[in-house]
Amino acid sequence: MEQLQVLRINGLRALAFTAIVGALIIWIGAIWADTGLIPPIAASLAALLTVYVARSGGSDATARCAVAAGVMTFPMVLLYQWAGSPWMIDLHMVFFACLAIVVVLADWRPIVTGAALTAVHHLLGNFVAPELVYGNGGDFLRVVLHAVVVIAETAALVFLSVQLQNLIIAQAAAEANKLATEEAAAAERRRVAEEQALVISAIEQRLEELAAGDLSTKIAADFPPAYVKLKNSFNTATTDLDRLVGAVSSTTNHIAQGSSEIRNASDDLARRTEQQASALEQNNSVTRELVREIDQTAQEASHTREAIGEAQQFAQTGGAVVSSAVAAMNEIERSSNEIGQIISLIDGIAFQTNLLALNAGVEAARAGDAGKGFAVVANEVRALAQRSAEAASSIRTLIQTSSEQVAEGVSLVGKTGTVLGDIVARVSQVSNSVSDIADSAVRQSGELARVSGSFANLDLLTQQNAAMVEESNAAAHQLARAAEELRLLVSKFRTSEHASASRSTPMLRVA
Repeated sequence: MEQLQVLRINGLRALAFTAIVGALIIWIGAIWADTGLIPPIAASLAALLTVYVARSGGSDATARCAVAAGVMTFPMVLLYQWAGSPWMIDLHMVFFACLAIVVVLADWRPIVTGAALTAVHHLLGNFVAPELVYGNGGDFLRVVLHAVVVIAETAALVFLSVQLQNLIIAQAAAEANKLATEEAAAAERRRVAEEQALVISAIEQRLEELAAGDLSTKIAADFPPAYVKLKNSFNTATTDLDRLVGAVSSTTNHIAQGSSEIRNASDDLARRTEQQASALEQNNSVTRELVREIDQTAQEASHTREAIGEAQQFAQTGGAVVSSAVAAMNEIERSSNEIGQIISLIDGIAFQTNLLALNAGVEAARAGDAGKGFAVVANEVRALAQRSAEAASSIRTLIQTSSEQVAEGVSLVGKTGTVLGDIVARVSQVSNSVSDIADSAVRQSGELARVSGSFANLDLLTQQNAAMVEESNAAAHQLARAAEELRLLVSKFRTSEHASASRSTPMLRVA
């Protein structure tokens, strides 16, 4: 309600200011209006009364209704001041404006008061002095229309003011509840703060003891019910931590001994891995050299195979040439035989010619002198036949000698062809052997290349294993250092059951 009261007091002041402004407007309008000083004086009196009531400090319903009535007098004075003016009908809008301004009081009663004054003014003015209301005589229907509009506006403004009043009251109640809730919350916070202070003090003391390394500490103070679970959890945690640190202390000694043995074994393994890597590297180098030499041998065998192939081709070509020579010699022998037949024919012809010459000589002798010419011709023919027979005999002798030589050449060429065939067969065998050797060398080179690759991969794996061994060795050393640091850290705690500083464990035998 205090907020509503403040709002209404501020509304009264605002209406008082509005009254002063209205009086000033009327005083200024007096300069042009012909109604004299009565309207400004009446407006000034109404403004003074309104300001007096607003400043008197009263904010009850009577004061609010009085201020609202004072504000509603200004449109009445304006109508009186501008009576007979064409603006009189428009000045009726001031009634609605002033009625709306009264809403700042957040009370429906001043609104009803202003609406009632407006209705009384219009009714009295319409019947008593209509020229002061409408300027051109009374008009009841217009009064009714204005009344309907005023009633509608009044209803809306009353509804609005009631809603505003309820809203302010509800807001005030909410703030009151909020204050009560805040006070209860503050009391609850104080109680919780006191309990928290007790709990924090006890936990702080135990945490200091834990920070000093005393894991056997427990909370013995009585905690509030809300923090009993925290107390039990803290005691359980310290108990578990005490047991855990004790177990860690014992385990740390085992880890330290085991890491030392692992470190020694890693050193030995790293040394042997380095030796193995060196041996593999040497074997890999020798294998690569062997592969290179075998590759070179394979290449030379390939060149030899090519050369033997060319020789084989040449031998085959020579064999073909010898075969052609044998065929040619056979043709020569056949031609010689045909020439012998021709020579036999010539010899027969010479013999027949000789007989004919003899016959011709005989006949020429019988003819006597008449046949001398024939005798000479017969002698010449006989001589020619003898020479032909001698030439044929010489040619036969030469042909026989040539035939014998040709036969011997044919025999020699045949033997040469046989020898060349044997050579070609031998060269083919050698070529096949060299090809087999070259193929075997290539296969051996490939196998050795794969072996070399395997050695290379094995060397790479060995190098990687050596690197992993080095990393494992470094990790073992780091583990040993970490175990020693952990042992030193754990040794600072005091537990309920102190573990022995070291325990005898079987040492690992280094391979």
